[in-house]
Amino acid sequence: MTSTLMKVFTSRLCITMHTPENEFFSGAKGQYHESPQRHEAILKYLESHPESFEVTEQVEDFGHEPIKRVHKQDFLDYLETAYEGWIQEGGHPNGVMPSAIPHYKIARLGKIKSKSSFAKAGEYCYDLSAVITKDTFKAAWNAVQVTLTATKDLIRLGNEYEKNLVKGTATRENPPGLYVLVRPPGHHAHSDICGGYCFLNNVAIATQWLIDQPTLKRKDGGPKKIAILDIDFHHGNGTQEIFYTASNPLYTSLHPHDDYPYFSGATEEKGEGEGLGFNINIPLPDTTTNEEYVKALETLIQEHVIPFDPDYIIVSLGVDTFKDDPIAGFLITTEGYPIIGNAIRKIGLPTLFVQEGGYCVEKLG
Repeated sequence: MTSTLMKVFTSRLCITMHTPENEFFSGAKGQYHESPQRHEAILKYLESHPESFEVTEQVEDFGHEPIKRVHKQDFLDYLETAYEGWIQEGGHPNGVMPSAIPHYKIARLGKIKSKSSFAKAGEYCYDLSAVITKDTFKAAWNAVQVTLTATKDLIRLGNEYEKNLVKGTATRENPPGLYVLVRPPGHHAHSDICGGYCFLNNVAIATQWLIDQPTLKRKDGGPKKIAILDIDFHHGNGTQEIFYTASNPLYTSLHPHDDYPYFSGATEEKGEGEGLGFNINIPLPDTTTNEEYVKALETLIQEHVIPFDPDYIIVSLGVDTFKDDPIAGFLITTEGYPIIGNAIRKIGLPTLFVQEGGYCVEKLG
């Protein structure tokens, strides 16, 4: 039978790299919420339960190509050199943070392209939370490579699973699942701008890499189909933007009404062109409870995910839906998460969970 041990892919570099000191939240300067302590708290718990989790730091280098399939080259060049240019022009060593962002009412009047590092900070970032430090690009690169390493293993486990289904030694009740514990997160990162603590979109890169695999085909000869379940508290505006005109993957998101990132996530956003109908947003009230959330998730799965007939599920796993999260939160309790996991398990497909948000450090483990 299929092992019940969940394999966890991570890297200690997630702790030592990308450590901004401060951010501005609701107008106040405070400690950076997307901290290494998040990673440490979760990892400590996982390692204390070897009967349930197999933690590995195995990482392959997939190079630039999978990243370039999702992100634009000028944006990648900027992320890699932003801090160096910032310091050379007199920016504060705490990190790159925009002081001028080209609002569309200004930007539409001209096509001025500034070479200033201070201008680029606003051109390539849409808020004050994606602080770029000396090692941010290396950290984001590392997170991508860990995610891709796990995605490659998902293929292996998926193939074994299908064979075991045929042999009768596995059932749809027990699909394989992998967990990617990395930071910085990714689902707010667009193809050419960063924000919301996110720089490179781990889930989008992994999804596109799966679709691109030449030997990974469906019976009709087409690429494997991926369904993304974004269950972070916040809408994954970056993932939506990247795949908005694509019919594969299916992007789905549960998130609150009128909360960060504020300008995306409406039910009317259904995709464009070939992607029309393959972008599903389900806004929920801030007062959403365990029962209400699971009901919305199960409805989403039955009405959209199952009819899409995917081969793999990729979950943007944000646990900032927790009731005590300091910057987000529905009314979901600790007891709610196994129920949410069970709803996803019942889909019966190989599933990759990739860490996004979750900032209640004392409860994360």
